[in-house]
Amino acid sequence: MALKFCANLNYLFSENSTQILERFRLAKLAGFRAVENGFPIDVSVDDAVRVQKETGLEVVLLNICLGQVQGGEFGCTSIPDKEKEFKSNLHRTVEFAKALNCKKIHLLAGKLQQPPTKDHHLTYLKNLKYAASVLASENITGLIEPICKYGVPGYYLNNYEDAVEILEKVNSSHIKLMVDLYHLQHIKGNITNTIRDLLPLIGHIQIAQVPGRNEPNTLGEINYEFVFKVIKEAGYDDWIGCEYKPINGTNLGLNWVKEFGYSL
Repeated sequence: MALKFCANLNYLFSENSTQILERFRLAKLAGFRAVENGFPIDVSVDDAVRVQKETGLEVVLLNICLGQVQGGEFGCTSIPDKEKEFKSNLHRTVEFAKALNCKKIHLLAGKLQQPPTKDHHLTYLKNLKYAASVLASENITGLIEPICKYGVPGYYLNNYEDAVEILEKVNSSHIKLMVDLYHLQHIKGNITNTIRDLLPLIGHIQIAQVPGRNEPNTLGEINYEFVFKVIKEAGYDDWIGCEYKPINGTNLGLNWVKEFGYSL
C-alpha cells in the first residue's frame, strides 16, 4: 500500500498564481493526482468543473464556505446565533462538492474572543449532528480538526480530547477527525501513538514541518521519514494533504517526495 499525497492549493503554488484554477493546472504539471482546497469563493461551479475535467485531478477536500463571516471567526460551527448561517454555508458547500465529486468537507468551528461557554458546546454539537444527517444523505464525510493556538489563536476546537468526545456524541460515520500533524505536534506531540489510537476516527491527514510549517524534509521537530512509515503501518490508505509553506517555491520543495521514497 503506497501513501497518497494531494496538493493543498491554499499553500502550494501560491508563489506562481493567485488564481485557484490556475493552481489546479500547476498541480497537474507537478505530478499531483489530487488536490484539496478552501471553498473557492471567486470561482463558479461550472469553471471549477471545467478545470477539473481538463486536468483530471481528484478534489479530495473542501473547506466549508465561510459566507459573510466577519471579524475573523474562521467558520461558525460553534458560534451561537449563527445556526442559519452555518446551514446555508453547509448546503452551498455540499452543492459545490457534489459537482466536483468531492467526498470530504472540513467544518471549521470558528474563532472566539473569549473562552468558550456551554452555549458554544451545545451549538457545536447541534450543528455537527445536523451536518451528519445532511452529509450522510450525500455520501460525504464532514471533518473536524483541532487547531493549535500558534496556527489560529482562539480557535474553538483546540485539543484532541474534546474532538474525540464530540465525535462520540455525534456518533456518525459521516463526521470524522482531520489530523494535521503540524497542529498535533504543537498541541500534544505523541504523534506515533495518537495516529495508532485514533485511526478508526481519522478521515484525513495533513502534513507540515514544525515550527515553520514548511516541507516535511526541512529542519524541525518532526521526523517525517519515520512518521510516514507509522502512517503506512497503521493502515491509513486515504489521501495525505500537503498543507505547508514552501521555502523556495513549490516545485523545488517537492524533492522530499523522492527523498523519502514515495511518488505523487
